[in-house]
Amino acid sequence: MTAHLRTTRRAGVIRLLVIAGGAALALTACTTPGSAFPDAAAQQSYMQDLAEARFELLAAQIGQAPDVIGSAYVHAVSGDLESHENDSVVLFGDPTASFSQDKGSADGNTVDIYHPAGVDYDLLLLGGELKELAPTEWVAVETQYAADEDTEDSLGPACVFPGISIACDIYTAVEATRSAEEGVPSSVVVSMRNDGSSQISTSATLESVLAVGTLFDLPDDVVSSFSEDELATQLPVTIFQNAEGGLVKMELSGTVDGDTPLQLQAGFEVSGTSTLEDVPTSPSGFDTTVIPAAEQAAFWDRIEELRK
Repeated sequence: MTAHLRTTRRAGVIRLLVIAGGAALALTACTTPGSAFPDAAAQQSYMQDLAEARFELLAAQIGQAPDVIGSAYVHAVSGDLESHENDSVVLFGDPTASFSQDKGSADGNTVDIYHPAGVDYDLLLLGGELKELAPTEWVAVETQYAADEDTEDSLGPACVFPGISIACDIYTAVEATRSAEEGVPSSVVVSMRNDGSSQISTSATLESVLAVGTLFDLPDDVVSSFSEDELATQLPVTIFQNAEGGLVKMELSGTVDGDTPLQLQAGFEVSGTSTLEDVPTSPSGFDTTVIPAAEQAAFWDRIEELRK
């Protein structure tokens, strides 16, 4: 990390559906009797219904304690400021146990985080120079994965956990963008495949992404410098779903043009199904240093200093 921003043709595709600025194209188009041209209104209605159905399936499943193995990433680059995060992620069980392994630190100053199921603390496994911060292999701190299922519009309790949290944030930004553009035809591409899986290409505005607040942690001076046109920038989003509508991969990736262009990318991809063997065995108290609540802010600050 050099500086902080705190932050072909596919086999099996059976139909390509496009909604863009009110225009529509479908390989499986509805036609008007006696006309060689497709019925645009019927096309658009069909495509909107299909897109809504796929979004609804995703929303119903995305935050519901999945047993998954995956990879999560968040990148932000603006001039000589940049931030990169790459983690392998395991989520297992209900209540959820999670284990994220830091893959983004070239100097070995890694922070792996294990959250045992049903507890109010996280266990940190520190690498490189960070090992000097504690006399034991593991460090216990208050959990950062406290679920609030009562939050309005919450997609589910799993949205607080690594990887899934990124997908939930992107989905929320997409939905906020679609709501803000109510009555205005949005740009959506839906590709359905023979096995029932799908790919959706859509977008979210920079303003909606920033409103989520937890996807990219950009400095206040960077955020306050955005013009209205820059806030309205549409950042492309791609969503892959399995036949049941569950998440396979979700990614946001785009550039905000300005005096200093800002490149943003974030995503989560599921690579397999997790089992109990994929999460660590909780260490004994003899192998764990507990950081008192009053000292935890300073502890995290020290980690950030060493990782710069």
